[in-house]
Amino acid sequence: MESIPDTPASNSREIAARLLYQWQEHGDMPTRQLDEVLDHRAFVKEMVLGVVRHQDSLEWVIRKTAKRKPSDELMPVLLVGLYQLLILDHVEPYAAVHETVEAAKTLCGRDKAGFVNAMLRGALRSKDELLKQLKKQPPHVRYSHPRDLVQRWTRRYGRREARALCEWNNQRPDLLVRVRPVISVEGFLTALTSAGIQAAPVAQENFLMFPPGTHIEDCPGFAEGWFTVQDPATLTAVDLLDPQPGERILDTCAAPGGKTVAIADRMMKQGALIASDINAQRMHRLTENLKRCGLNEVRTHILNALELTAESFDEAPFDGILLDVPCSNTGVIRRRPEARRRVTKEHLAQLQTLQTRILDSAAGLVRPGGCMVYSTCSLEPEENEEQVAAWLERHPDFQLTDEARTFPPHDHMDGVYAARLTAKA
Repeated sequence: MESIPDTPASNSREIAARLLYQWQEHGDMPTRQLDEVLDHRAFVKEMVLGVVRHQDSLEWVIRKTAKRKPSDELMPVLLVGLYQLLILDHVEPYAAVHETVEAAKTLCGRDKAGFVNAMLRGALRSKDELLKQLKKQPPHVRYSHPRDLVQRWTRRYGRREARALCEWNNQRPDLLVRVRPVISVEGFLTALTSAGIQAAPVAQENFLMFPPGTHIEDCPGFAEGWFTVQDPATLTAVDLLDPQPGERILDTCAAPGGKTVAIADRMMKQGALIASDINAQRMHRLTENLKRCGLNEVRTHILNALELTAESFDEAPFDGILLDVPCSNTGVIRRRPEARRRVTKEHLAQLQTLQTRILDSAAGLVRPGGCMVYSTCSLEPEENEEQVAAWLERHPDFQLTDEARTFPPHDHMDGVYAARLTAKA
């Protein structure tokens, strides 16, 4: 398949299949592709992320109904079609079949498009029976999670909780925003209602849920920085850091900046806040968010968290450092569905090494009595409790003074872990 067309005339099913093929063949992460290439095409996002969420179930349907194994180039097209027919509930079957077959003609040729047409029409006729049989399949097929990951969570949480987690991961994520202290929640709701946007408060204070498909940039207060798009779980680490006006704070691995803005709000423009990240493109997003929110006092640096030195910062040592480290993302599979495919012992070991090195790099920048908050969006103990315990054994000059974690099905937010590590005075 060739490069992705991005024109209004492009068939959305065709674009979705191309993105899935790139993921299948080259490992290009769908969420990253969608953010960088097609962030204005809601239906393409729906199909791509929906297929990634339900891939094992849909492939089971193909194995169950296909008379021969589809070619690699046909598989993404079939997955897009079957997702529309078996999972989505707001697409007319005729349109789903017709448009997917048209995409197959462009991508694979007319002969193979006939195979797609036959497969989709057969699945549509057998839909009720297929879904009934699917419910009887093993959990890793029924919930479309790798078998090893389901077994790992079952050992840790038990069967019921593991399945609840898988079900949570397969839901579409809510669109949540944090209302900043520049406006009251009530005032923001009034402005949204006047604009015809029916947002609703959630259990977490100062957070609102927007209707699916809301164009955030068109909302009242976007340009004025009244709100940031983020999950309530992102404040877990900020709460442990507990930044105060007048302090010196470093936020590493900071992009796209939701936590940075939350820290700045609590510091009330008093003190020094520095945000750094290694990725220049992500840092551009962070600086745009800071500018939109009127937080020009926050300094930004493109820096590798493995190479932090006192010479890099005039403000060092710091009262507090937030380390939102790279991780397996198993706490945010609902938002990054492809992350479920990357959880292996080897990958976790690589991440542990990286996380340890980041902790080592930052430790020398904390003043006596100050703290580091180590944070992940992972549910895995190797990256969380075990990582912290092992690091503290090698660094007796620090102590664990607080920690927190969230579990998505219970807390109704992303899964995160955070630990406050205080430098002994």
